Amino acid sequence: VDRKSVDERKKRPRTAFTAAQIKSLEAEFERNKYLSVAKRLQLSRSLKLTETQ
Repeated sequence: VDRKSVDERKKRPRTAFTAAQIKSLEAEFERNKYLSVAKRLQLSRSLKLTETQ
């Protein structure tokens, strides 16, 4: 298996955030550059996203 095909399988699709999600995320990152695990989970749930998105 060549390296390019291995790298392509690891990529996940880009997330298309809604305008409301972007607004909420930007507001939170204005307040806190680094989010705690708890805050990240809370934010992802409220925005209906996975934690890694």
